[in-house]
Amino acid sequence: MVKERPVFMSVSFRGERVMLGTGIKTDFYGWDPGTQRVKQGYPGSFATNNWLDALEETALSTWRVMQDSPSEERAEQFRALFQEIKPRYSGGYFDVFYQFMESGSTRWSIATYKKVRTIYKHLREYELWSGKTLTFMDMGPEFPERFRAFYKEKGNGDSTTFKAVNIIVWFLNWATDQGYNVQLAYRKFYKTLGKPETVSRVYLSLRWSELEKIREHEPATRKMERARDMFLFMCYSGIRFSQIQSLKKQDVDVNSGIVTVRRPGGKDRKISMGRHAREIYARFENRYYPRDAALPSLSIITLNKYLRTIARESGLDRLVPAKEAKTDRDDPRGRGDQYNQVPLHERLTAGMAVHTFIANANEMGISPEIGLLPSSPTSWK
Repeated sequence: MVKERPVFMSVSFRGERVMLGTGIKTDFYGWDPGTQRVKQGYPGSFATNNWLDALEETALSTWRVMQDSPSEERAEQFRALFQEIKPRYSGGYFDVFYQFMESGSTRWSIATYKKVRTIYKHLREYELWSGKTLTFMDMGPEFPERFRAFYKEKGNGDSTTFKAVNIIVWFLNWATDQGYNVQLAYRKFYKTLGKPETVSRVYLSLRWSELEKIREHEPATRKMERARDMFLFMCYSGIRFSQIQSLKKQDVDVNSGIVTVRRPGGKDRKISMGRHAREIYARFENRYYPRDAALPSLSIITLNKYLRTIARESGLDRLVPAKEAKTDRDDPRGRGDQYNQVPLHERLTAGMAVHTFIANANEMGISPEIGLLPSSPTSWK
């Protein structure tokens, strides 16, 4: 009664009984005849029952494949196909997910690995939220909606859910290829979720009157003055901060007003400075900077800090979105716009300079068609 005995699975196919070994052993006190599974709480019951569930699903899949086969296909053919498609034994869903992460740890980028690890943690949380131990058999048609509900409670919208499910599908493809998974409903997860809404990004830019306020502002320190002028030069020329940092004296032809922006591979870009940009550059033209730089060196963190101070002192208090809003999914809790707006000076960064250049190109007498326009759909604020 206490000696472990092997567990067999009995399948009826076309009037014949097929006995299939499961590779599992248990004793009389560990087996529940009613559920045909190992009793909960019995040592190793979770992994064992997960494995038996997988074998049962494999038997059903085998039956579906063979039910339309020629009548001479009998029990031995059933057994052969079952052995061919049955999954590999594993300790459980998360054991396999961990193997998935380990398999990619030397090939993926750090950012990719962190994303996958985050989904692993979220699936652990989902398991607690659902109150049920997660298995491959739970990756059925109902999973996407349940996971969406879980993510919604976490404050995530459909777009974030779609990205998370994308990683889960990636994992399930790997687990299926490795022979751990036979539940194939995950291949329709995208259809169940539907495509996320088209992203409509809002790019912030300064109005011409706001740009004039910054130009007229008198900073308290020399460093803040440099930060103001560098930002104004970017706004008037359309040159990005990363490109500004690499500009050399020889890249700026003061006589012709042409700035050469160097690119990898020799694909240089010529930019014509307007009157406002020339006036700003004149303040730096006859000054020397290390490595023959055209403009002073300043870290992006320091520059953004000074810009926000200048904008606050200049009275740029227009209310703007608290973050780079995309769709209504960015407010999944339905809190309303009043909770998502802040004064413009809190959002001001060097990255806003190019957007400002495009939005105010007509005021500067310059065509905005310089290859800087973002992809549609776009709205400007």
